[in-house]
Amino acid sequence: MKMYLRLVSALIQGVEPSDKEKKRNKIFYIVMTIIAGFGIMLPMTFFVGVILYSLTSSLKDFGTMQNGVELFLHLISAFSFVFGLNVIFSVFYFAGDIENLLPLPLRPYQIIGAKFTAALISESVMEFLVIIAALAGYMIGGGLPVYSWLIAVIGMLTLPILPLVYCGIICLVVMYFTRFVKNKDTVNKITGIFTFAVIIGIVFLISKSGFDTNELIKAMSAPDNAVLAVMNCIFPHIQFLINSMELSSIWQILIYLLINAAAIAVFMLLAQVLYFPGVIGVGQGGASHREGKNVISKMRKHSPSLTYLKKEFSVLFRTPAYFTNCVMINLIWPAFLYLIVVMQGKTNFLESFIYGIHSGNEETVLLFMLGITAASVLVTAVNCIASSAITREGKHFAFIKYIPLSYITQINIKALVSIIISGTGMLIYVIAACIWLNTGIKFTIFCCLLSIFSVSFATYFGIYMDSVNPKLIWDDELNALRGNYNIFFNMAMAIVIEAVICAGSYLLFRFTDIGSITIILILFVLILIMNAVSYLLCNYLATKNIEDLSF
Repeated sequence: MKMYLRLVSALIQGVEPSDKEKKRNKIFYIVMTIIAGFGIMLPMTFFVGVILYSLTSSLKDFGTMQNGVELFLHLISAFSFVFGLNVIFSVFYFAGDIENLLPLPLRPYQIIGAKFTAALISESVMEFLVIIAALAGYMIGGGLPVYSWLIAVIGMLTLPILPLVYCGIICLVVMYFTRFVKNKDTVNKITGIFTFAVIIGIVFLISKSGFDTNELIKAMSAPDNAVLAVMNCIFPHIQFLINSMELSSIWQILIYLLINAAAIAVFMLLAQVLYFPGVIGVGQGGASHREGKNVISKMRKHSPSLTYLKKEFSVLFRTPAYFTNCVMINLIWPAFLYLIVVMQGKTNFLESFIYGIHSGNEETVLLFMLGITAASVLVTAVNCIASSAITREGKHFAFIKYIPLSYITQINIKALVSIIISGTGMLIYVIAACIWLNTGIKFTIFCCLLSIFSVSFATYFGIYMDSVNPKLIWDDELNALRGNYNIFFNMAMAIVIEAVICAGSYLLFRFTDIGSITIILILFVLILIMNAVSYLLCNYLATKNIEDLSF
């Protein structure tokens, strides 16, 4: 047990920022942690808690108040499985610590057990908060006794185990019985395509089913819910957790814990048999000698800036971990927007909004503009192209200092890559929305400009954030994103900034005599000013941070 705990601690420290990275700017680290807590964690948990409280209260009259929280926890478990598959593959087989762990006198189940625990802790922090918020909303809405909180805490800490065990078993079996996935790039491509296909599949099934919110609530109020029956077969532990909270039954919680223990036992037995044979022959992959000669033969002399631009695009598009998490994620947003349209069903809550745009209603037009600004900033922050720009250099960080390009030129090129990728996606969405709403050419052009400048601001601000405390010590591209707190901090700052701007603009419209056109023009000027400020931050502070940074 002592060896196990030490190994878990060492593995977690390998993903977390190093002490040297944390000491670079302690004040920045503390302030950003506070902002992230108030900007993302608290609003998200409060929102989830309110939804589950309302849903539980609505279903209580039908005698099926547990259906809502069960469905929510099933969805959380499903997403944990889908997004955890790539992480488990990377942690088990493609982490840089493999060559150090295998020679040690450790059994396969000890290595896998420690790696699994470290991945569970590192990847489930946000999930823990969502689960406890959902269970809190359920307990308050259902009027459950106070001691149900103890069961809720147990559920928070153990609910993500089974989905990740499924991921682990799949990884062990696949790596043992196949040879073509011995390359991590191949695995990243397969899991990325799988994730994207699952999301599109869910959207397609919901759209075909014709579900709207009223029908969904009606279906959950039924005592025999077919969806829950299927999901309970896949994740059988959830129903016992909820039953133990509702019925105050110690047997239910014991069965819940027993299911988790049995799953872990089977997982460890498979690890003991399959892990070592599966990990043999695992490699990073790379270009063959012939491919290398072809690349050299195609080399041409270009300007340093153009060469650097091509290098940045190549890193993003040819590295599967970056392509999936930074580029392909931009393709998911239309699916969620389409899902919102489908889920409105017969209620047609968008109909009044569309009518307001067509009729030139000032409030509706203002909300549309604010939505464009917020979406542009958040999409740019979420795809983390900008907020991982310095971190992606990793052990090649010295390359930045010695090539014949100034720091600000390199920053501008990195920013251009982010603006092209994020801006192109946003322009497609904005133009499609304007065509759908039939807003006219002038209005569409103004919306596009507002979106591009919002993307530009988020890009330069994200690069500055990453320059303050980049994570340069990583052994896997996925860890460069997973262990980079700057990505999380940048998203929190983006949410806070956009919340202030959007709320301030709307309140200014509601409680003053200023018209929406004037407020929109003020918003546009404010975005331009924020662009200038973020560029100056990069020009003076980010360049200084890079110059002072030693590796």
